[in-house]
Amino acid sequence: MSARVLGGILAPALFAAARAHGPWGVAYAPDDVRAPRPAIVYLHGMWAGPEDSCGHFLRASAPYGFLVCPRGNAPNGEGWMWSGTYATVAPAVHEALRAAETLAPGKLDRAGGGTLVGYSNGAYFAAVVAGSEPGAWTGLVLLSMRVDLDAGRLRAAGVRRVVLAAGQRDGAWSAMRAMAERTDALGLPTAFMDLGPGGHELPRDIDDRMAAAIAWVRASGPPACGAEAFTMPPRGRCSGT
Repeated sequence: MSARVLGGILAPALFAAARAHGPWGVAYAPDDVRAPRPAIVYLHGMWAGPEDSCGHFLRASAPYGFLVCPRGNAPNGEGWMWSGTYATVAPAVHEALRAAETLAPGKLDRAGGGTLVGYSNGAYFAAVVAGSEPGAWTGLVLLSMRVDLDAGRLRAAGVRRVVLAAGQRDGAWSAMRAMAERTDALGLPTAFMDLGPGGHELPRDIDDRMAAAIAWVRASGPPACGAEAFTMPPRGRCSGT
């Protein structure tokens, strides 16, 4: 689905960072490029493009690395979507990563420590990419999509933390919360984030929510027990009890 955000399409931070844009998608440089930094890759939903929602993840990504938003690999209506398998999706992701390197040559670290974020149709393929590129991705944030995660495969690929998130009127809400509980119980630390009373669209405060989600999947410590950002902190792995 298109990432229609209540209250506006573009985040105010959209123009705050060095930006690259082309047929491959959109990318932003991090706050600090004195040393190599990893990528935070966002895969958009259906009937959309990276221009629609990439900026909403900029504030969350800028402290950690390059925000890279590839364009879907298949035309869909007036926009794009992700289609096929890892073999058909990965070239678009890798092309966008190569393009992002031009923002600060030699400073995009593709060796590991990256974070994958996906919304709707993009969430399914973000999980596919994470499980298919061992060592490349340590964090995974999946929004508004029923997904059947293979915790063992993701752990073996180097994923250390996962956040699943959906709005209360999104048909995926219950399934995503259940999957978060199951994945966490299988030993892959996973939190569920309630995106509020809305449906499938990204909420008005998605920038703040993603700042919390991306910070947690990239951190080494547990979330605070009862932290407002997470409806379900990982079982037995929250601080403050």
